[in-house]
Amino acid sequence: MVKHSGTTDTLDLTDVRHIERIVIGRYNPNNPDDEGFMKRQIYKLNQCLNASPKGTLIGKDTGFTVIKFGENTVVSQQVAYHVGFKRKPTSLPQ
Repeated sequence: MVKHSGTTDTLDLTDVRHIERIVIGRYNPNNPDDEGFMKRQIYKLNQCLNASPKGTLIGKDTGFTVIKFGENTVVSQQVAYHVGFKRKPTSLPQ
């Protein structure tokens, strides 16, 4: 069972019918829209955790990518949040 933070409501994992995976992180340092994409993903995560139906964070994965540009090496990190719902929210795209 997973408890919602700050409340006494619980979500039994057997009740989860939809899991939304939201990845936040930098993928390509040369992409000018990377910052905008990350902001949109953070907004989506907040919507999933606060809007109705309220989702519950059930998992988190972290990963990284090493990108080489000539002599320079860039390490970018991504975090994938797994948000569980009793039913798929209608506000999420198909």
